[in-house]
Amino acid sequence: GYEFKSKEVYAIPENTDFASIVSPIVESMIIAKDYSGAAYLPEWGFNGIGDLQQGQGFLVKMSTDEVLVINGTLIQAEGNPIYLIEGWNMIAYYPTLAISADLIFAELTNDNNLIIVKDCIGNAFLPEWDFNGIGDLEPGKGYQLKVNTSSVLQY
Repeated sequence: GYEFKSKEVYAIPENTDFASIVSPIVESMIIAKDYSGAAYLPEWGFNGIGDLQQGQGFLVKMSTDEVLVINGTLIQAEGNPIYLIEGWNMIAYYPTLAISADLIFAELTNDNNLIIVKDCIGNAFLPEWDFNGIGDLEPGKGYQLKVNTSSVLQY
């Protein structure tokens, strides 16, 4: 069976077209989706994602494991906020070290704005229940989160 892998980009490539970025692994790619459900369907040559947006993550369903190398300018965690919309978001994790979800989302939690964070296999961070099933957020992974109101995440 196939599974979705949550992926994020923490480098800004020269060409931000999603189809161009994933071209080295497109033979194994079934579908990719962004936070809003816009899809890239390589079999049909359809790129509804368009250009990557800094700070946003995406889900990719692959037929085989692949490594995607993205060359570009590294996005520094400091000074590069991620703008969250009300509801569900899919975000990039900029820090290069693993850090506990409790610490990363402390400001959103203190503001009673964060409902849930999920990793690619469904582990959850539920601040209302003081439950951290994710543990540490890890470089190279993307995360889904739901907030009550639009806000900003600053690493």
